Amino acid sequence: MILSIVIANWNTKEKIRQCLESVFDSPGEMSFEVIVIDNGSTDGSVEYLKSLGSRIALITNCANLGYAKACNQGLKIAVGKYVLLLGSDTILQHDTLHKCVEFMESNPKAGGAGCKLLNPDGTVQNSCKRFPKLRNAFYTYLSLDSLNRDYDMSSFNYNSTREVEQIAATFLMIRRDVLGDVGMFNESYGILYNDVDLCRRISLKGHKLYFLHTCSVIHYGSHSTKKAHFALRKKMYGDIYRYYKNNFGFKARFLYPILVMRLLIVSSIKA
Repeated sequence: MILSIVIANWNTKEKIRQCLESVFDSPGEMSFEVIVIDNGSTDGSVEYLKSLGSRIALITNCANLGYAKACNQGLKIAVGKYVLLLGSDTILQHDTLHKCVEFMESNPKAGGAGCKLLNPDGTVQNSCKRFPKLRNAFYTYLSLDSLNRDYDMSSFNYNSTREVEQIAATFLMIRRDVLGDVGMFNESYGILYNDVDLCRRISLKGHKLYFLHTCSVIHYGSHSTKKAHFALRKKMYGDIYRYYKNNFGFKARFLYPILVMRLLIVSSIKA
């Protein structure tokens, strides 16, 4: 088995239908398996997924266990030489799987690779970032996005293939033996920074990640959190703080009062 494709789903029936159709329509004779983990969907997703029979391996959860835990369920049973973390709201473009596997086969030092993420109108999404520094947390909490341009790699050239620090897990192909070396997702990250943490651990173990400009997927996902309700925003801010505390230790202590202040502001606005 060359490739295991792992997809976590929660109430995205129509999107995952398009996603899987694009996977099954991928050209070539490469052997692959598709593992879908449904997180307690109520929109008919499970019925559709079950109708696919043996074309996929289906894991159904009774509740939404979160992205990281669901993906880990799939990673535990994956047998491919490479594992692809793929968003349920994506559509693979022609030859994307083949080109990405071909790159990994030709570059044994590559621990993982990602591709272009395109909006439905064809414009390119920002999918590559540097590893965040402490100041980036301060800017993130205060929504000072213009000061995070270096961290966000706002001037990154998405028309060239190059080594990068972190790639969005919307499309992230990793060698399975690299996952054996660094471990799977840290399930303590409920919503955000689970992919940042994974990429950082891959880097710390000496494995390289690459962005490939020659292949792409359409990604429908929304990147806006401005309309998130208070409980969800609290979890997101908590994930951010957890990452900095885990990686910067005592130096991250100044972020906690900023987190509390930000939550109080959000709470007062919602009220």
